[in-house]
Amino acid sequence: MRLLAVLGIGIFLLSSPLIAQDSARAEGPRIAVTGQVRLRSEWDDRHVLADQRVNVHLLRSRLRATAHPVAWVTVVGEVQDARFLGESDPDDGRGTTDASAPQLDMHQAFAQVDSPFHLPLMLRFGRQEMTFANERLIGVSAWSNTGRSFDGARATWFAARTLSVDAWADRLSAPSAAAIGAQNFYGAWATWKPVRAIAADVFALRDDNTARIRSGDDLGRRVLGRSTLGANLRGTAGRLAVELEGAGQTGRGAASDSVAREEIRAFMGSVTASVALLPRTQTRLGGVLTVLSGDGSPGDGRDERFSTLFGTNHRLYGTIDIVPELSGTHGLVDAGVTLAHAPIPAVRLLLEGHRFLPQRGDDAFGSEADLTAAWRAAPPFEISGGASAFAPGKLLETRLGGGTRFSAYIQGQWDF
Repeated sequence: MRLLAVLGIGIFLLSSPLIAQDSARAEGPRIAVTGQVRLRSEWDDRHVLADQRVNVHLLRSRLRATAHPVAWVTVVGEVQDARFLGESDPDDGRGTTDASAPQLDMHQAFAQVDSPFHLPLMLRFGRQEMTFANERLIGVSAWSNTGRSFDGARATWFAARTLSVDAWADRLSAPSAAAIGAQNFYGAWATWKPVRAIAADVFALRDDNTARIRSGDDLGRRVLGRSTLGANLRGTAGRLAVELEGAGQTGRGAASDSVAREEIRAFMGSVTASVALLPRTQTRLGGVLTVLSGDGSPGDGRDERFSTLFGTNHRLYGTIDIVPELSGTHGLVDAGVTLAHAPIPAVRLLLEGHRFLPQRGDDAFGSEADLTAAWRAAPPFEISGGASAFAPGKLLETRLGGGTRFSAYIQGQWDF
């Protein structure tokens, strides 16, 4: 992390002599500085991690500098500080004089080359955000106080006015010294937009862990090698909008480096539809049905749990974030309805209802209702808030108890 910070600072110091030179892009500023300050307070009564209510205040600050040392090269460095207010350790005895910054890091630090050798190509190297389609499998996870970025290289080929193809290779941070999560992430993602009302994506993804199994029949083999193939189709016709998506996962993986690997066979499917009731107020009524496969027979040598990889789960499966994190081997069936409304142009309201069921097994995870509101008080400043209620079903009563669980938040974000 510190190495990236030093690298990002070094890039700008080295590029400053070039920035001072004249070029074809002399008009306008050669370095643009932008940023973001976001403060969110959350009240959490989910009892997911402990049998207690939690009240936290989160602060995220970002400062981004964009430079063009030459007309066809863009260099970006974005520093981020993400923290809980008052998180300093009282045992250190520093109190209000504590100036340490353990959460200071480079959120993005990359160089981008546009149209090298006049080819319809964009190359990007370094730490960068990536997002595709509705972010079900790859997204920035904006709700998280830190967000998500990837370390690697990415190329975008503009094959035609209606077709683009992205390919990348990323190195990931392992979750622990024993490293059972993915270490590398590779992919190719093609997007085709033949007309304005239709878009289709086809993708092939690969994540792996090159750590080796230390004992048993799989001695010396990689802990994880997983492939994800799928497609996404979006279209609109008049007031109707529809999105269809599906993916399958294959490969082999182990829960740790000391157990046998299992064969991966998993799938995902989703259909989302909405209709504009009152176009003037952007009032839309929608529905969604999503299925993530679960493992019906644990211990049979086959892992049938679908992984959402690096998706932005918060806005897809209910904003209280209880499911799918607690779904385990059951998989998930999410049946939901939404109602969006903008009473005035600066205000947006969204009401959601979800019924969560297991893809494998009986009973239910529970039901959830979410209400969120956002007010764009000024072009760079937005205030938002929301409240959620979750009624546990039999599958979660042991973990959460039988009572309804609640959460609420209020957030202010200033982009400059």
